[in-house]
Amino acid sequence: MGRPRPALLALPALLLLLAGARAEKEMLENVSVVCPRDATRFKHLRKYTYNYEAESSSGVPGTADSRSATRINCKVELEVPQLCSFILKTSQCTLKEVYGFNPEGRALLKKTKNSEEFAAAMSRYELKLAIPEGKQVFLYPEKDEPTHILNIKRGIISALLVPPETEETKQVLFLDTVYGNCSTHFTVKTRKGNVATEISTERDLGQCDRFKPIRTGISPLALIKGMTHPLSTLISSSQSCQYTLDAKRKHVAEAICKEQHLFLPFSYKNMYGMGVQVTQTLKLEDTPKINSRFFGEGTKKVGLAFESTKSTSPLKQAEAVLKTLQELKKLTISEQNIQRANLFHKLVTELRGLSDEAVTSLLPQLIEVSSPITLQALVQCGQPQCSTHILQWLKRVHANPLLIDVVTYLVALIPEPSAQQLREIFNMAREQRSRATLYALSHAVNNYHKTNPTVTQELLDIANYLMEQIQDDCTGDEDYTYLILRVIGNMGQTMEQLTPELKSSILNCVQSTKPSLMIQKAAIQALRKMEPKDKDQEVLLQTFLDDASPGDKRLAAYLMLMRSPSQADINKIVQLLPREQNEQVKNFVASHIANILNSEELDIQDLKKLVKEALKESQLPTVMDFRKFSRNYQLSKSVSLPSLDPASAKIEGNLIFDPNNYLPKETMLKTTLTAFGFASADLFEIGLEGKGFEPTLEALLGNSVNKALYWVNGQVPDGVSKVLVDHFGYTKEDKREQDMVNGMMFSVQKLIEDLKSKEVPEARAYLRILGEELGFAKLHDLQFLGKLLLMDRPDALMITTAQDRKDACTFFKDAGSP
Repeated sequence: MGRPRPALLALPALLLLLAGARAEKEMLENVSVVCPRDATRFKHLRKYTYNYEAESSSGVPGTADSRSATRINCKVELEVPQLCSFILKTSQCTLKEVYGFNPEGRALLKKTKNSEEFAAAMSRYELKLAIPEGKQVFLYPEKDEPTHILNIKRGIISALLVPPETEETKQVLFLDTVYGNCSTHFTVKTRKGNVATEISTERDLGQCDRFKPIRTGISPLALIKGMTHPLSTLISSSQSCQYTLDAKRKHVAEAICKEQHLFLPFSYKNMYGMGVQVTQTLKLEDTPKINSRFFGEGTKKVGLAFESTKSTSPLKQAEAVLKTLQELKKLTISEQNIQRANLFHKLVTELRGLSDEAVTSLLPQLIEVSSPITLQALVQCGQPQCSTHILQWLKRVHANPLLIDVVTYLVALIPEPSAQQLREIFNMAREQRSRATLYALSHAVNNYHKTNPTVTQELLDIANYLMEQIQDDCTGDEDYTYLILRVIGNMGQTMEQLTPELKSSILNCVQSTKPSLMIQKAAIQALRKMEPKDKDQEVLLQTFLDDASPGDKRLAAYLMLMRSPSQADINKIVQLLPREQNEQVKNFVASHIANILNSEELDIQDLKKLVKEALKESQLPTVMDFRKFSRNYQLSKSVSLPSLDPASAKIEGNLIFDPNNYLPKETMLKTTLTAFGFASADLFEIGLEGKGFEPTLEALLGNSVNKALYWVNGQVPDGVSKVLVDHFGYTKEDKREQDMVNGMMFSVQKLIEDLKSKEVPEARAYLRILGEELGFAKLHDLQFLGKLLLMDRPDALMITTAQDRKDACTFFKDAGSP
């Protein structure tokens, strides 16, 4: 056949070359969909080799003996197999530390003992990263990459990533950094033609969304305080970077980034003093071509922001805690109690430094030494590892339910709770089913959702549990259903986002006539933090317009409706008033609308316009006698301040009467503030609801109290002396204090007996601060507490009757005590 022709030999190679070029073109076209060519300064199929140096020094400049410094040197390679996809490799690393200073004040450095170990850790794994669309940075580290090594590599990446410049010389950009997304002042200093060759960036690190200042969490009950304010309020943190760019290829030729963290209390003019300086330098050495186009993302995906590294608690630290507790226990025996405060402070501080695993393993030994001191120290600790274990321990040892309630409520007030803390509080609330634990759950949910706005399994479980409790139109146990509805109202915004079906269940309770009036009104008030939708407003409007419903339910629906009414809603309300048969409803609504028209509150100006429009062809009824008819009271004032947004304040009160006896059955007082351009905020609100007070007032104002008061004041008229002698068993001249106390106790006992023969009043009072309801109390609680106050006297009222025992069980069941 002869020798093959050169053209035939070249044909396969040419076909392969064309196929490869076509494949590369298709790959680039596919990548360009998510990564435009101008989104990154690093070209694909290139490797950028840098010399990297980072130095961290701390102390006060000019005082060499008090300064410390650490320096890292590495060879850094950044491979670009695909557009916006990178592989970072670090090698030849050294770790040095200061051992002295020369006469000029420059630090003298030497290799640390663990420098070789550090070099091996830095070079062990490569780090893949991607920047889709040239914006957010995603890292794909190896599973076994230590967090502290990954954080160092994050710093290298953050220093290298420079966004492409625009025609503007100065602009503010929001960029991904190791401190999260930061507002960055971006400045082009010099250009060569249309290409920037020098760029500078500056940022205040305190404004970055992932800048996590150090602070020590504490219990709200703690006498031994930690850092209650974030460290960022005491430290000024800033970063500035200078970049030199290749004029032809636009990549980074040199980068110098400097960070300064200055401790403000020990600084001069907030510029000089005690602080930490970090300097990173990257200098380009080579940009060879590469052939590899492979980029595997890996299974683990994290962001560019630093991750906190948890130091393991060494065995010696746990032993120190145990030793401190043993010394505390010995103080009582040795009668050296003067040292108790210092030792207890030491114990709490050491507990705060332990990891969760250390507390878990150490807790049985601490309890064995002294469970009372351990309990006090855990309450004072305030850290998640302490509060979680204290709840588990109290439950395990079957502690007094009242103690469990108090501790659970305090733990729930700790800001930024962990998922484990939330789970423990939820478990306690399901088991205790008391007011304290369920309100604690609402506070914990609100605090947790502020820092974890995504849907988590813990939040879903809580939402599903609450929805189960109000099924069947809220016809379950009345007291417990009322409590659940109050708790839902306290975290309504969070619950609505998690399970919108919960609102539908509440609206069913509003519309149903099966539950008691108290439950129907509680269901209306459970909507107070939820977003009003058209369907919700329609249900509330129909409830108000239903003249067969009790007046106080209609008014509850009216007040909820007026949070965000439409023009049609207000028109219907105004049209109804002239023919309204319920005088209590008519008077309250008329006074409320009149107060809206006269209000100076900034936040209701739009509502005022709607009311004025509705009243163009109508007139409000005359507001009637405030001593007999329900009424709304408002006092508001607005002020305008130079160069500031206007501000307003309002004090509002509701007084709703019982139409049968002209006694108030509901009262409310609330203060609202609108300032600095923010939406209005309720500073505090207190409310009271009750019925059946007429017989109680009759008993309270009877002769029983008057006799005791006259006797104590020494003002007994002669005409009643005989009555007092018969009643107490001694004369006015008798000076025996004990007999006088006996007489008062007998009078109080008789008052309680009088009340038993009357209709028992029902009353509930609640307190809200900044929109958060702290809880509610029932009159029955106070009645039984009054009995308890008399129990320490041998001749006072004792819990001996069946009814008293029943009252005791009811009280402790509600309060969470045995």
